[in-house]
Amino acid sequence: MARLNTLLFLVVVALSVVALIDCLATDRSQLRSFPRGAWVILILLCPVAGAIAWFRGGRATSATDPRTAGPHAPGSHTAGPHTAGPHTAGPHAAGAAQAGLPGPIGPEDDPAFVQHLADTLRNR
Repeated sequence: MARLNTLLFLVVVALSVVALIDCLATDRSQLRSFPRGAWVILILLCPVAGAIAWFRGGRATSATDPRTAGPHAPGSHTAGPHTAGPHTAGPHAAGAAQAGLPGPIGPEDDPAFVQHLADTLRNR
């Protein structure tokens, strides 16, 4: 029983430390709901609930959140080097990149590549 209690204690401490470090390392523009000081106090006073609340709602990670939308934000799919290839430079990708709109992120999302693939299969 003592081993289980020790294990649970270590899990709670690890969760709290990771949440606290993540909270302190997060950019101020990505904080949601409360200021950083309130999050730190919540994580320290209520280790499990505070850490879970931090990971669920403390920082903005959604691509739809205007504070985190950018070329390197999670969920952001703008045309860039990861879409480069012989079949992804079609008019759709170029127009989307110039307009700042999301472009194809994989070959199956690029209409020019899909058309090229269909033509290749048709010509077999």
